[in-house]
Amino acid sequence: MNFVERYEAAGIAKDSISPANIAAIVQKANVVFTSNSNRTIDSATILQPQVKPINSAIFRQIDCWRAFSTNIEISALSWGILGQILWRLKIPPIAESPNAVKQRAKQAAELLIQNNQPYSSIVLVAHGGINSFIAKELILLGWQDSRNINGQHWGCTKYSLPNSYFGNQRKVGQKATCG
Repeated sequence: MNFVERYEAAGIAKDSISPANIAAIVQKANVVFTSNSNRTIDSATILQPQVKPINSAIFRQIDCWRAFSTNIEISALSWGILGQILWRLKIPPIAESPNAVKQRAKQAAELLIQNNQPYSSIVLVAHGGINSFIAKELILLGWQDSRNINGQHWGCTKYSLPNSYFGNQRKVGQKATCG
């Protein structure tokens, strides 16, 4: 079993508790989206057990993991950071190109916006890497962030349309970045 498979299989720690303010945001949501990763589905269930999350591969983490042939033992976070640095520098092998990630993030942002129409509040529980790309797309499409962008574990950033769009403030993606 490779690192990514072991990481996914580990799931969310049973004693993992989300901050109360994040849980409160998610519990107000009408719809919860997640990636198709068991870790994000489990995180969403911890945050909002009453709503069955809608999962989609479009929200999956950026595929920047690498199989390093080394006996060095470092944390999952360190492996993740190293993989992302190499990916951003476009050092082969690259499983998913930055352009492909940008395109997927644009599609993900459009999906969130489409689903904001029938619902007043939606949440995306996903991974930090793809979340940053989705955030850029939401902002390019006219959404405003809460100015407290938080990419931390159990972090959250809220996005809303300015009053000029519909004459009132509507929120999309009170976006909890978990995992």
